[in-house]
Amino acid sequence: MLDFLAANPLIALVVILAVGLAIGQIRVFGLSLGAAAVLFVALVVSTANTDIVIPMIVYQLGLAMFVYVIGLSAGPAFFSEFAKKGWKLTIFMLLLLATLIGLAWVLIKSLGLDAAIGTGMFTGALTSTPGMAAVVELIEGIDPSLASEPVIGYSLAYPGAVLGSIVVAAVGAKLLKVNHREDARKEGMITAPLVWKGVQLKPGITGRVGDLPRLAGESIIATRIVDDPHTHRLADPDLPITEGMELLINGTEEAVDRAIKALGEERETKIEDTELIYTRLTVSSPEVAGRTVAELDTVAHGFMIARIRQGDSEVVPKPDTVINYSDRIRVVVAPGRVAEVRRFLGDSEKSLADVNLLPLAIGLSLGLLLGAIPIPLPGGTTMSLGFGGGPIIAGLILGALKHTGPLTWQMPFHANRTISTLGLALFLAGVGTSAGAGFRAALTDSSSLIYMAGGLVITLASALLCAVIGMWVLRLRWDEAMGVAAGTTTNPAIISYLNGQTGTDLANRGYATVYPTAMIGKILGAQILFLLL
Repeated sequence: MLDFLAANPLIALVVILAVGLAIGQIRVFGLSLGAAAVLFVALVVSTANTDIVIPMIVYQLGLAMFVYVIGLSAGPAFFSEFAKKGWKLTIFMLLLLATLIGLAWVLIKSLGLDAAIGTGMFTGALTSTPGMAAVVELIEGIDPSLASEPVIGYSLAYPGAVLGSIVVAAVGAKLLKVNHREDARKEGMITAPLVWKGVQLKPGITGRVGDLPRLAGESIIATRIVDDPHTHRLADPDLPITEGMELLINGTEEAVDRAIKALGEERETKIEDTELIYTRLTVSSPEVAGRTVAELDTVAHGFMIARIRQGDSEVVPKPDTVINYSDRIRVVVAPGRVAEVRRFLGDSEKSLADVNLLPLAIGLSLGLLLGAIPIPLPGGTTMSLGFGGGPIIAGLILGALKHTGPLTWQMPFHANRTISTLGLALFLAGVGTSAGAGFRAALTDSSSLIYMAGGLVITLASALLCAVIGMWVLRLRWDEAMGVAAGTTTNPAIISYLNGQTGTDLANRGYATVYPTAMIGKILGAQILFLLL
């Protein structure tokens, strides 16, 4: 059977994917590996038969797909987050890499390890394939006979790097009794259930209806003006506030109650038996997706957005809230204009299923081209961002742009997650089979265990430093700190595990913030380490 798989890499690929994804769904003590299980299945299969190898282009494409859509998702918030604390994470990442290079130097020197294999161990401990490739290229210019040795060290350290980081993430979450959803809620990534209540404005409240969130100091939105129990009209943000005006406001219960205290008195309001229609529609129109609430000018189209459900979170719309494909929107619609509003938003599951792959292809192309640009380094060598760094930077930029002319860069939520999981699984299947030969050699050579142990020490030091400094110095939540740890290793398997366990995007935020810095830093750092040895 193994010889058959070795002769048929396509069949080997789908078998590894099927078995790995099936094992990944098994929960033990409440934990599951998710797509990360594909890596370990690939490693076992290729260790049993080292001729089972997935073509490199398959996992290069897989990694590019995965990091690109991660970048798309994180892009809208990335640059604003960078201004707040992303720069701190970047400085921390540089200091962390310097510390890990120092640790690797001490381990290699004190244990008497081979310089080339030891440097490969460092790149494997941080799962940096581009870093390992850069060291190979550097050594080829010095002594071509040693060029294959970093690959050995990389292969020995890689499996422990993945498993070690996952163990830290799992054990830490259990010991600290982390409430993943509560942490995400405190970071504004998950909101409490939304409610609506009536309020009558007290004297002295002046301005426009759109000023009410600012006047109340709360994240709320007014959706209806109540003229009498049976006559409601859309709360146009540009309408002037009048004394005694009665409105219906939406928000979390805490925010609504505080807003009512600040603005006036609560009024019992019913939405039945009024001309306005309250319904839920799905965004599928390319003219709407990627635009902000303010850009849509909803009142001119006969409706107000009361709530937006993005993924599993329901949020109160703000003028700068970006509307994405597949968002489910609660709208208050003027009489006789439901059909018009439905056409405007799209509200078509079929359109969402027919995903426009042109923006994806263009975005990936731009990312891969960016990753292929050679960047000169001291000493006459060059580096590049590669098929991981280029696409994630392109994704971050295009995700922040949201749309360019007729092209909408964002994708429907389900398409984003599907492409992400598929790309990750392809990458893990490929990189797992490529490490099989080195792992098999380790099982028959006791000296290889030293490199495996040394790599594991570097991995654990990286994850633990991210946890301790991230939480107690940088004030990150556990999931975001572990996302930073995953970004440090630029390892998709770890972020896949975290996403499966947490059910939130907190880890993705930390991962995307530090990934570019970590990837470039490891490429440079690995070469510096070898030269220091």
